[in-house]
Amino acid sequence: MEKLKATTTEFLLREGLMDLHKTSKQWVSEVDLWKFELEFFQKLLDSNAGKVTTYKGKKTIGHLQNLITYYQGELLDEFAKAVRKHQKYLNRIITGEESDEESYRVKHDIIDDKITGFKDSFKSYKQELFQFISELI
Repeated sequence: MEKLKATTTEFLLREGLMDLHKTSKQWVSEVDLWKFELEFFQKLLDSNAGKVTTYKGKKTIGHLQNLITYYQGELLDEFAKAVRKHQKYLNRIITGEESDEESYRVKHDIIDDKITGFKDSFKSYKQELFQFISELI
């Protein structure tokens, strides 16, 4: 049995499968929200692009636009696909079609790390976007 250590990720009891399922449902909601936010950010950029007259400003608009394109067109779709596949695998574990719970947990941690990393990047993106737009207004 694993030892309980309060300052590490080693616990006596691991999260239950239903807790992991709740987390994956939360990821789906977050991806949907991020997609909605990106649509709004696109409109915000489009409506303020005419106010940009400097090379630096145009370069910033291009950078912000490229990130929207990457996030919308690739990254968030990959997250959504990975989470759906992950949820299907959990369903197979619960119904007894699969028995490799440890692989599920490993994949869960991998997805969690990617989404957590994206949250930090997206927060930085929003700060950059809002700072840029506030300078235009």
